[in-house]
Amino acid sequence: MTEIKLTILAKKSDNKAFKGSDGNWYNLNAPVIPYLEKMNKGDEVVVEFEKKGVSRYVSKLVSASAARVEAPVEEKKKSSTGYACEVCGKELKNGKFKKCYTCNKSGATKKEDSKSTPTEVKKEYKSNYGSPEDIAGKEIGCVLGAAATVAGGCGFKDPEVAAQFVKTLAESLLDWMRAKK
Repeated sequence: MTEIKLTILAKKSDNKAFKGSDGNWYNLNAPVIPYLEKMNKGDEVVVEFEKKGVSRYVSKLVSASAARVEAPVEEKKKSSTGYACEVCGKELKNGKFKKCYTCNKSGATKKEDSKSTPTEVKKEYKSNYGSPEDIAGKEIGCVLGAAATVAGGCGFKDPEVAAQFVKTLAESLLDWMRAKK
């Protein structure tokens, strides 16, 4: 994350992006959009963003005057019920869950000290289709269904010949499908 001070030169009408005094456009993450709605062209702001490729995604947008007044380190909020989200500190109704609904849904985790280095990097797959193993299973099922449909129209008299035909056709279709990915 990078934090810089900018002047807003232009805003998109939907308040999802703005152009800074450095000439770059900054895209706003959904929670930050209401803050840009309250700001105008020419306002000085402090922006915390993450660069992904050539795009910049803003996760924090604060007026420059408010940034000076703000305390340097924000403590986690104390809850009146005695239970708070372990990630963001939001008050929880009871101790049944450790995270609030928003943090749990987004998969947010506690930020660890920057001194510790991860020993193993786990590659996560962001897909609506499941893990790679699930996808492979679905591919095989679809290919077998297509091959069986074709075999059904051929009128084989021997089931063994039909089974061998389906296997050969399914392997061929699976190879073709994976080559097209």
